[in-house]
Amino acid sequence: MQLEPECVGCLFNQLLKAFKLLKPNIPRNVIITAQKKLMEYLLNFDINEAAAPILGKVTYNIISELLKNEDPYHDLKNKYNNLVLTQYDELLQIIEDAEDPLLKALLASALGNTIDFASQHDMDIISDLKNFIIENLVINDYGKFQNSLQNSKQLLILGDNAGEIVFDKILIIILKKYYPDLEIIYSVRSAPIINDATIEDAKFINLTELVHVIESNDAPGIILSDTSEEFNKFFFEKDSVILSKGQGNFESLYGLDIPQKDVYYLLKAKCNLMERIFGVKIGDLIFKKKEKSF
Repeated sequence: MQLEPECVGCLFNQLLKAFKLLKPNIPRNVIITAQKKLMEYLLNFDINEAAAPILGKVTYNIISELLKNEDPYHDLKNKYNNLVLTQYDELLQIIEDAEDPLLKALLASALGNTIDFASQHDMDIISDLKNFIIENLVINDYGKFQNSLQNSKQLLILGDNAGEIVFDKILIIILKKYYPDLEIIYSVRSAPIINDATIEDAKFINLTELVHVIESNDAPGIILSDTSEEFNKFFFEKDSVILSKGQGNFESLYGLDIPQKDVYYLLKAKCNLMERIFGVKIGDLIFKKKEKSF
């Protein structure tokens, strides 16, 4: 996706929010320095170049540099992994007891994408899942997804955030019951970047014992020129299915030609740009099959 007008102000807003979250008492001159660095980068940025997730990586690197911490979100990631894990058994039971466990697992995975690191209170995960219904997905291509899996031998899930990755583990458990012959691969980031899940998170929740976990790249999305040979092997596998989690991965794939495979986006609309692209409201949940225009 190229740089869009909505993105510029959003980048500076993310920068400010990150500092307030990670170091609330940070001096104003540090924040101004960070904003100037981002301004300088944007002034020289080719607006015809694919912006996402490159600009997210640049913004994060500025934060890390000024905080002198390569993984400033590390403790928060652990917090949310542990938060969901403490209720893992009950979550799994609710999903397995549902009328349609696969649909409920997808709803749970969508719920996981709503985790907000800026929140000052813990989620009531069990209550949220019990009250989560199909109507919460304002765009719902579940039927198409079932058909795609029925006609495929492989599913690549592009993971998004820590905490959310636990919901994805439950989804994978259910998928394996419904499609025992389906090969499932799960991708994480190759290095710490914002709150995105890495191999450390996958090992921590024992996801690596369930499926083959691979690394993509060190950006909050997919930069195909930087992804590993192993990732590219699975990403470009013919007649396979891709389930892309979160807004960063969507922005990476938006507008790309990905032939001979079905691609699905599962995300929460978190900004005005998503409102414009999908015709939804901020906060809406989306499960959308990629069409030619997407």
